[in-house]
Amino acid sequence: MADDYGYINARIKMMRTQLFGERALEAALGAQSYPEFLRLLSESELSGDLAGATAQGAGLPELDQGLSKNFFENVDKVYRLADGDAKTEIGVLLQKWDLVNLKSIARGLTSGRSGEQLSASLIPGGTIPMTTLQTALQGGDLSAAATALTLTGHPLAPAFREGVSAYSASSKLLDLEIALDQAYYRYALRVSRNTSLRRYLSQEVDVTNALTSRSLRAAQGGTNPALFVEGGRNIDAGTFARLTEGDPSGAGEMAPILEAVGPAEAERAARDILDNAARNAAAGDPLGVGVAIDYLRRKEQEIAKLRLIGRGKFYNVPSEQIRQEVTQA
Repeated sequence: MADDYGYINARIKMMRTQLFGERALEAALGAQSYPEFLRLLSESELSGDLAGATAQGAGLPELDQGLSKNFFENVDKVYRLADGDAKTEIGVLLQKWDLVNLKSIARGLTSGRSGEQLSASLIPGGTIPMTTLQTALQGGDLSAAATALTLTGHPLAPAFREGVSAYSASSKLLDLEIALDQAYYRYALRVSRNTSLRRYLSQEVDVTNALTSRSLRAAQGGTNPALFVEGGRNIDAGTFARLTEGDPSGAGEMAPILEAVGPAEAERAARDILDNAARNAAAGDPLGVGVAIDYLRRKEQEIAKLRLIGRGKFYNVPSEQIRQEVTQA
């Protein structure tokens, strides 16, 4: 345990050597069958978490469980390496998955998805225990979920409750999601002492605002200042209003998001921007939290790509089609 990023980053760099590189991913893509794909994974550092996936009669649920277990263990390992202010900063990065999970719960409960489907969409990598998230789902509606989360004392719990009230008044899920975004970034920027972390989080805020302005423009609902998230570097409230109204001036680095042909392309542009921001954080802050930012993002991508490849191999999807999906992930 340490508040010393020199020690923490040395350990994280060792963990990074165990990630799937381009050659390993290419080998997985080139597997001729699902069993061969599993064999390749069993020869990697993931082997200890994939015993269930290779058991007789196992299928995709067991693969997902194994990959999720590996992701959680590695994320938790990074968190346990730190202490003091460093632990708080790394905890902020982990809470991004809490944000994602709370949005998944909100989307699922408002769309009528089954509990099993909702559980499968959760990412076991944040700071809210999976048991708590499962309890939030069991109530079957947003109010019950808000009550379950309030009992945890989590920093995002009040925002979820307020977001539920906003959704009840407007019937717009975006109002709930933006309430969560605003709360997360207020908290994250407040506790971030490190310049590289603040810079990366500001990039995330700009991406969030660019995607929101694009959605508002597509819906032709006009500018809504209440949906703006403070804390970005390039997009202030005035720029947000102009982008929503169709004026691209001032988009800066976020221009690819606004200029994308469709929502999928916009999401891909957003991921590219954040991938580059994470790499820059690691390169520019080798003795700070930048190395953790980059590693956690790479680990998340590794698991997402292996899930896509595994599904493709399981259903005998042509390799070139899988490759295209992985490239876009």
